[in-house]
Order: sequence, then C-alpha cells, then structure tokens
Amino acid sequence: MRNIFTILLIACFFSLSAYAEGGTTLKRKTEYLKYVIHYGFIRGGKASLKLKSERYKGQDVYHLILSGRTTGITNSLFGVKNTYESFVDKETLLPIKAIRKIKEGSYKRYNELLFDREKNKVFSKRSGEHDVVKGVHDILSAFYFARMKLFNSDLVKGQNLKIDTYFSDEPFLLQFKFMGYETIDSKLGKIKCYKFIPVVETGRAFKNEDDMHIWISADQNKVPVRVQFDLFIGSLRCDLVNFPHMTVDRNEQ
Repeated sequence: MRNIFTILLIACFFSLSAYAEGGTTLKRKTEYLKYVIHYGFIRGGKASLKLKSERYKGQDVYHLILSGRTTGITNSLFGVKNTYESFVDKETLLPIKAIRKIKEGSYKRYNELLFDREKNKVFSKRSGEHDVVKGVHDILSAFYFARMKLFNSDLVKGQNLKIDTYFSDEPFLLQFKFMGYETIDSKLGKIKCYKFIPVVETGRAFKNEDDMHIWISADQNKVPVRVQFDLFIGSLRCDLVNFPHMTVDRNEQ
C-alpha cells in the first residue's frame, strides 16, 4: 500500500502547470496546486505541487516540489509522508539536482541525485556514480518535460510516449499511451482532458496494464485533473481541488 501511495503522488503530477508560452517561457514565476486522495469513500490523503523560479549555483532553474501525506484513518494505518524535489535548467529542461525524501511508517529514506550532462553520469548520495543515457530525467522533471513538450493537439489516439528517467537508484523507462479526449466532472467544473494510460507492472497491485488512468486538462494549463487506480484492494483516486487560474466550461456536456 505504501508503494502505491508513492506511485499515486508521482502520477498526480503527470504534467506540471507552468503556463508555457513559446514552449519554454513561463508567464508566471510560481504555481501552487492542491489535491485530495480518496480510497473508495474515505479521504485518505492530500498532496500539493509547488513550482518556483529560482537561482541554483548561478543558473536559472525551475524548482519543483511535490509533497503528499496520508490523513485520518489511512494515516493511522500506513503513515506516509513523502517529498520529491527537482531543480530543472530553464534552457534545456533537464534536471541538475533531484531530492527524494521518504517516510512510510518506520521506513525512512533520503537521497540526492546530481546530474553530469557532459559525462552522462548521475551521482547518487546513497550508491555513488552511475552511467546514464543522454538527456535522462529524474521522475519529477520527466513529467514537467512531458507537459512542456509532448502534450499537444498533435497527439494521435493510441500513440505511445516514452521518457528515460533515473528513479529509485536505477534506470526507469517512463511509458504512457494517449487514449483520446474525455470530459471530467470535477470540483472545479467540467473540464475537457487528455486521457493517458501509463504502462504499469501487473501482478503486485494491478490486475491489468490499463488499471491506471490519468486525465490532463486539454487547455493552456495542462493541469493534472484526476488520477485513478483500479487495484486488487480497491480503487484509489486523486482529484484536483484548488487551482485559481483554471477556466472551465460549466455548461459543457
């Protein structure tokens, strides 16, 4: 269950809201989104994403902070509090540094990754130096890259998207399939969305490869509106509950 909550946090931010203009230029220097996580009818957690424009070691970067925790009964049973951070170069959209801070019950883990683009290496505070493919992302910057570069009206239903990442101290190929458009009835109103199905590992928590769905607003914001898991233990859902700059068509059918 703890691993599922971690995956859910990452999936909630399949793209990051940054208000792009011309592909890479931000109109807004900061962004703050809030989400709630439900297990069936039980409110089991909350999550947030912050985006800041900062300077890191003399470079202009986007500082991404994804955090989430269990609440109420779920917190009593599982006790999860996780934070992911990524410092992304504004020009290349590649990460310079990534931080992963995990607290799941009695289990705790902290790690930092530093990326060397000239040598195509990543240095892990926990496991040392590793060779990586050119242009590799950490898991959080990968979703930001997807939002900026891959989510657009040129997508074709059934199209597979792939991004090389380094996650949990090993290479990980992030893969997801575009399933077309769907309108979501959210707390903020009815929102037209891109629908994606990420490739997931079956047998542990998922029965089928299509048991996870992600909806991203099909507008200039490209905000993750909903993430849903169909698991052996039931259904988990993460919903956007606060985004002051979202414009919705409340009469859309």
